[in-house]
Amino acid sequence: MFALRKPPPGQIELAGRRYRLLRVFKHDFFAATCLYEAENGPAPNGINKIVVKFGRSQGFCGIPLSWYGRLLRAHEEAVYKALANVKGVPRWVGRFGETGYAIEYVEGRPLDHVTVPTARFFDDLRRVFDEIHARGVGYCDANKRSNILVAPGGEPFLVDYQLAVRRRDDLPWPLRTIIGRIVRSAAKMDLYHVYKHKRRMLPDKLTPAELALSHRRGVLHTLHRRGTDPWRWLRRRLLRQRHRKGALQSPTAELEDHYQPEKATWRES
Repeated sequence: MFALRKPPPGQIELAGRRYRLLRVFKHDFFAATCLYEAENGPAPNGINKIVVKFGRSQGFCGIPLSWYGRLLRAHEEAVYKALANVKGVPRWVGRFGETGYAIEYVEGRPLDHVTVPTARFFDDLRRVFDEIHARGVGYCDANKRSNILVAPGGEPFLVDYQLAVRRRDDLPWPLRTIIGRIVRSAAKMDLYHVYKHKRRMLPDKLTPAELALSHRRGVLHTLHRRGTDPWRWLRRRLLRQRHRKGALQSPTAELEDHYQPEKATWRES
C-alpha cells in the first residue's frame, strides 16, 4: 500500500551537501514526505532544512509504478518553477534519486493543527492564491488544511502541488483552451475552500462577500464530489479494515508524527 518498501535513507547528498533524516511527515500510497537537515554548515542560499518527497517507487498488485513517481515529480517541478518567487510558496531545491525531489522547509504548523488563526491569516492566504492564479496555476487541494501552513509570524504557505493544474500556452488548440478553462474553474474552487475554512474557524469574521464565496462550490466541484464520495467511502472502509487487522503498518511508522487528522477517518487512536 505504501510508496516505499522500506524507510528512506538516513543520509542523502544533494547539490554537494550532506543531509540527515529527522522525521517523516507523511507516508501514503503516492509518496513519503520527509524532513532532512544539513550536516556540513550553513547553506549559501539559507536553506539548511529541506523537505524531500520520495515518489512511489514500488509496484502495486504486480504492476510497476516507478514511472508514476517520476511523472508526479516532473509535474510538481514544473509547477514549483512556474511559481518561483511567489511569497507563500516554498523554494525548489532539486531532484533526488529516481522519483524524489526537495524543496525548502518552512517552519510552521499545518492549519489543521491550529485552533484559531487570525483573521489576517485568511486575507494573506487569499493574496497567495491570487498570485498563484495570476501565474496560471490552480492549486486544487485547498480542501486539506494540512496543506496550508501557518508560519511563526502568521504568514501562510502552501505545500504539496501534486493535484495542481497549470496553464499550458505551449500546447496547440484546443488543448490549450480546455486546460485554461480547467485552471480557471480550479481557481474558483480554491477560493471556495479558503472561505469555507474561514467560515468554519472564524465565522464571526466573514464579510457578506466571503460568506457567499464559502458556499459557492461550482458545477465541476459538485460533480467531482458526487463522483468521488462513493470512492472515498469505500477507500476509508477498506483502510479501516486493513488497519484493524494490523495489515497497514507503514515502514516509516517510527519516524512519523501520528497526529494526522486526515487519517482519523480510518485510523484508530
